[in-house]
Parts: sequence; C-alpha cells; structure tokens
Amino acid sequence: MMKLALVQDAPVLGDVEATLARMQDIVRSTCRDNSVDLVVFPELFITGYLPEHWSSVPTAEEELGWLVRLQSMAAACDVWLIVGHPSYRVRVTDEAKRPVLTNAASVISPDGVVGTYAKVHLFGDEGKTFVAGRSWPVWRSPWGKIAVQICYDIEFPESARMAGLQDADLLVNISANMVPYGSYHRIYARARAMENTMFVACLNRTGMENEIDFCGESCVVHPDSSWLLQADSEPGVFVVDVPLHERRNLDECVQYVKRRQPHAYKPLVESSLF
Repeated sequence: MMKLALVQDAPVLGDVEATLARMQDIVRSTCRDNSVDLVVFPELFITGYLPEHWSSVPTAEEELGWLVRLQSMAAACDVWLIVGHPSYRVRVTDEAKRPVLTNAASVISPDGVVGTYAKVHLFGDEGKTFVAGRSWPVWRSPWGKIAVQICYDIEFPESARMAGLQDADLLVNISANMVPYGSYHRIYARARAMENTMFVACLNRTGMENEIDFCGESCVVHPDSSWLLQADSEPGVFVVDVPLHERRNLDECVQYVKRRQPHAYKPLVESSLF
C-alpha cells in the first residue's frame, strides 16, 4: 500500500525562495502527521505557470539549486517527491548540442533525483517558452512502477498507453488546469486508468494568475473505475491510500493492454494520413 499526498495549492508568485520554503513546511507537516510515502506538487509549481510572473528565465544553475533543496527535503523526511518546474535538457540538432527549456516534473527520492520527465504535449502558448519532450519514462519505486506526465498529456490516450505498455502501476499527472476545463481531467483520468489497468492520480493547482482561474478538483482513480479521491476546488493536502497491488486482480477481459491487436493499428502512426 502506498500512502500518497497530493498538494492542491498555489505557489508564491514571483518568489521562488518563498515557494520553496512553503514546500518544505508542507512536506514536513504532511510527513509528520501522516507518514506518507510520496508527496506531489503541481505543474510549474516552483516558478508559477505564466512566464511573465517569473523574475527572470531560470538558469540551469538555479534549477540545480532547486533540485538540491528538494533532495534535502526528501532525505530529511524520508519521502519521495514529484515536483513541477522548468528544466533544461540538451537537445541534439544537425548543427550542435544545445540546451532547451522544458516544462518538466522531477521524481526525487531520499537518495537523489530519480529522473525528470519533459512534457510532450504543450498547451496553448506554452510552445513560446518551452520545447516539447520526446520520451515517456517510467521509474521503479519501493511501491511499484511510477509514470509521470503533465496536464495536457492526459488528453491524448497515447500518453497513458505508453505508460501502460511499460507496466506502470501508477500514473501521476500534475496539472495547471483552469476554468472552464475543470471537468475534463476527471473524465480523462478515469478513462486512462481503465484503459491501461493502472492507478491514475491527477493533481491540479489552485489560485489565480492574471485572468486564469486554476480549478483544483484533484482526483485519484482505481483501474476498476472507482474513485479513491475527488477533491473540491479549495486548497489542501489530500492523503490517499493507494493499493497498487490490486491492479493485478482485475478480470482478464478488462486488462486491455494484454488484449491489444497492434497489427491493426499501424495507420495510427502513419503521418501521411494526417
């Protein structure tokens, strides 16, 4: 059994240091009161969602500093973290290797950074700031295999299927979803959990940035379609027991990944059709 904590909250806009201090307080209090295994923060939580609220474009050195701080939090509380933040990656082009900025989520254990996922499906104007990721990592943890994706990714069934094909036990989707799309992520979360026989946790932030109203309503779904959590729109830390082992007990006829017919799907990846 994994004890999962979803931090449905907002960052301190324009003040990364204050946000990190707040995160540390949340991690400490959550671990003290609940003995959790994994604490999750929303999309771009360290900086805020809109780049216009950043004091400056973060540097790779600043990112490294954040990760050192986060690893220290994880070690001090003996807990795993998933945190959304801008992240640099080296992208190989025909001309050279160059650093690009991605909308990312890092998985951090008490021993250090386990890995970082870069958002593949960029929403709205995100492509003006970020470069899309290209891969779908899944990481081993003491409780099972964990995939991490970000917000808009969940609206594409291929994203979750890439996690399902790697036998992920839990897909964590961190979001900055806004009004009027609040109902969307719950529908997608439930469908992706059932389609891939895995638990899905969707964490969405709260608060306002300019006219954007982030709507919360985080959720956790069992692969049998039942709800383990349906949060409201208010800030809070929601702690959920997630019985990852139960995904192995579902009826064979609803374990859809095992019953696929890949030979019939080839047109899906033929770009000439679109």
